[in-house]
Amino acid sequence: MEKKLHFNYKWDALPERLFYSVIREFLDNGCDHFVITDVFLKKMITDPDLVDFLKKICADMQVKFSAVHGLDGKGFDLNTTDLERRPAMWQDHIKAMEIAAEFDCKSYVVHVGAAHYCYDRVPLDVLRPLAIESLEKLLPTAEKLGMTLAVENSFEKPNSAKEVMGLINYFGDHPNIGACYDTGHANCMRTAPGKTPDKYEPYFEKCWWENGVEPEDNALETMQKKIVTCHIHDNNGYGDLHGMPFDGTIDWSELMPKLHACPRMECFQTEVTCSWGENWAGKLLSPVGGYSIKHLAETFRKLGF
Repeated sequence: MEKKLHFNYKWDALPERLFYSVIREFLDNGCDHFVITDVFLKKMITDPDLVDFLKKICADMQVKFSAVHGLDGKGFDLNTTDLERRPAMWQDHIKAMEIAAEFDCKSYVVHVGAAHYCYDRVPLDVLRPLAIESLEKLLPTAEKLGMTLAVENSFEKPNSAKEVMGLINYFGDHPNIGACYDTGHANCMRTAPGKTPDKYEPYFEKCWWENGVEPEDNALETMQKKIVTCHIHDNNGYGDLHGMPFDGTIDWSELMPKLHACPRMECFQTEVTCSWGENWAGKLLSPVGGYSIKHLAETFRKLGF
């Protein structure tokens, strides 16, 4: 089966009247598979009309929104510590998974969560059982829908490749749980010649408050056998900038063959921030005016898609 590349775009910020023209721009550049983003998905679970609208887009323009980033944030992360919120959080995820299945999404990306560790300083031995409990609650729905829960690595200690794999391996060889490998997050955590901790963006101090940043040079190798999808973007190694491939420090000629060799890989996803200027992650890598759809499409063709 062909492993399709799905394009991420800020659909939640796009007025409905502009959807057709933006997707036409993608189509004219050879792109017809897209990601339902987390913020857009949050809107869909409260607005059934939005689900119907997206289905109409798919039918009218012969495109597919067949990849999805699941709900995330402090009230949706697997290790959320608010005990009153957790049952409602599981139901929100289940509803989101059911909507994603209507668009033929085969994997559902989830975040372990970092807010409670980084800002509340809740220790990992408290957070891990909460994450496992959430996966236990969501797995029956994943099984029913024929969907894989894809746990994503990030740049905070609770989301390190080691921690992610600990959660996944808790369930043995369960076919409905796997990993989402994020190229940019892994690049932040790897060592490189001349790379020094003092250049990290300020938020890294909160992400690794116990013993400082602990590098992970083999995140891909650690996760490889369980990877079912991936988020592709670049950065300078010091911040989660979600830049265009080749604008940062990732060696794409080395990385791409390894991603294609992942035995369970189902689809690839772009996760480039197309806007320009600065955001919470730091100064973005894009030029003034941001990245165009044409540049996005052409760059990923250079990667072999």
